[in-house]
Order: sequence, then C-alpha cells, then structure tokens
Amino acid sequence: MRVIVKFFATAREIAGVQDETLEIEDSAAVLQLLKLLVNEYGKRLEEYVFDPNTREPRPHLTFLLDGRTVSMLHGFDTTLTDGSTLAIVPPVSGG
Repeated sequence: MRVIVKFFATAREIAGVQDETLEIEDSAAVLQLLKLLVNEYGKRLEEYVFDPNTREPRPHLTFLLDGRTVSMLHGFDTTLTDGSTLAIVPPVSGG
C-alpha cells in the first residue's frame, strides 16, 4: 500500500524533501513507518524523531495521521491504510 509522509521544519531539512510517497506492507503501524524513514534518511532523522534513552518517538513532536494526532488514536500502534498521510510536525509556540 502507499502512504504519504509530510516533513516540516527540521525534518524537512534532514529529508531534503517536503513530502514523500512510500510503498509499505499492508497493516503496517505508524511506528513501523517511522523506523522505515530512519532507515532511509539515516542517523540525523533518527536523533530528531526518537529519544536516544527510551527509543520512543520524542513527545515534543506531533505526529498527525490524516489530520488527527496519533496520540488520540491508538498511538504509534495505529494501523495505516492505503493513502494515509503522516505529518511530522515540530513544536509550535506563539505569542
């Protein structure tokens, strides 16, 4: 199945692209997709996305699956579907 990944800010700098369409196995979860991205883009993306101590995705980043935060779904175990879009969004502040 195909999924789209959208990169913002630092993730976009690391990946060198705004978005990418990937072929992944059916019933893959968000965490599997993140690991696939690390394999493709290397150590810098791994350090950006994953906490080196816990090996979990960094809590300050927002991961949106089809516009909904994965934390409001089934977390990083959320199953992707054909045509899903995952966005990796940095922390946002304003004032």
